[in-house]
Amino acid sequence: MPMPQTALEMRGISKSFAGNTVLTDVTLSAAAGQVLALLGENGAGKSTLMKILAGVHQPDAGEIVIDGQVVKLQSPVDSLHYGVAMIYQELSLAPHLTVAENIFLGREPVSSLGIINQRALNERAANLLTEYGFKLDPRARVSQLSTAKRQLVEITRAIVEAKKVVVMDEPTSSLTSHEVEDLFRLIRDLKARGLAVIYISHRLEELDEIADQVTILRDGRAVYSGQWGSISTDEVIRHMAGRELKEIFPPRNAKIGDVKLRVSNLSRPPKFDNISFQAHAGEVVGIAGLAGAGRTELVEAIYGTQPATDGEINVLGHSVHQAVPHHSVANGLSLLTEDRKRTGLCLNLSLATNLTLANVKALLKGGLLQAKSETTAATDYISKLHIRPPSPTKTVGRMSGGNQQKVLLGRWLFAQTKVFLLDEPTRGVDVAARAEIYREINELAEAGAAIVMVSSDLPELLGMADRILVMRRGHLVAELNAKQTSQEEVLKYAAVED
Repeated sequence: MPMPQTALEMRGISKSFAGNTVLTDVTLSAAAGQVLALLGENGAGKSTLMKILAGVHQPDAGEIVIDGQVVKLQSPVDSLHYGVAMIYQELSLAPHLTVAENIFLGREPVSSLGIINQRALNERAANLLTEYGFKLDPRARVSQLSTAKRQLVEITRAIVEAKKVVVMDEPTSSLTSHEVEDLFRLIRDLKARGLAVIYISHRLEELDEIADQVTILRDGRAVYSGQWGSISTDEVIRHMAGRELKEIFPPRNAKIGDVKLRVSNLSRPPKFDNISFQAHAGEVVGIAGLAGAGRTELVEAIYGTQPATDGEINVLGHSVHQAVPHHSVANGLSLLTEDRKRTGLCLNLSLATNLTLANVKALLKGGLLQAKSETTAATDYISKLHIRPPSPTKTVGRMSGGNQQKVLLGRWLFAQTKVFLLDEPTRGVDVAARAEIYREINELAEAGAAIVMVSSDLPELLGMADRILVMRRGHLVAELNAKQTSQEEVLKYAAVED
């Protein structure tokens, strides 16, 4: 077969910020009609490298070649001009606009008077969404969409813009298995049209479906490039982490104890209705379901951010008729939210402040916050969770996604939580950081905590949960023993009507 034409080369790229070297002499090549998997732990330099390609940052050294031409990308406008489109992990949509308006932002169909033709705009968007298999209303306001549906809007917009290269940064992190299948079909179509796809993912198992080539970064350097499948998964992980990870899902030796959380006939129509279940000390209860099944809304109602309209919650023996977040925290209940940047972290505050935010009273003396106590407490959890960089004064918004997720988990550990509601706890987290989070979850269970974990990653639920509750269209339709079920059985209950 003829060698595919090279669509993009990044040669010898180096970049530093304030004396901190982030990339050193990185080279990669993406071919037209192929998928290049770009892998590495959180903080390895993947996002910085792609922001250089997007024109957000300029390299200190090196060059970018698109279709054989050396180009200078001084801004995102330059990147788009040369046919490069980006799908960022942290979404960049305009929430006050509709789906259609976001897809065609800056390229709206207009009349001879310069007025946007809303009918044509919505029709174009509807045709695209139907072609891609995405079930979205083009007239819906983005602010009203779930994280998964926002991701589909971001994907659609980028593909409309892409002419040569499309970069996908964790595009499946919030998608269900059916939506992932639609995306992979779309990627195959992009390959057939001759586009180069750079695909960043921490879900190594999905790359067998689509990847042709792979480049692995570690500590800002390219440590391996080659054909996908030419080395084993264990070798890929070793290149990424610089060490072997024997057990992605470490064994857990927890004793199942008393009921820590009891939910009885909880309802918030039309999101969910008449949900009842229990979570015991030492137990991980998984919640599975397709997008729109009501999983996130259920844990938000238990915590109190979006209270239920009916039903009862019992936490550690205390009955709660109307959940409120600050009462939930005081009662030993916590929620790690699906969207860490939008609803979890204070991005402009320090690592220490974010870690201790839910239990500030433990740091007060005479009504005053003790800065030394805050730093000491933060340092303990930074070490315990292997948070990088290990600086209590680091601004959280400048940290990688995996380390941000560890900060959120550390916050609830410091708050001495007994019941953990974890909504997509490893979303956008690399394989090594994911293993650390799994180990921490196991330690919590072994210490007697009850854990409820929502996840769109079925292997994660099968590997971590004791029981899996399956939701469909707001109803609890099955309870399965995680060690005796399969992905196929979970999907059957999640997707198939009785």
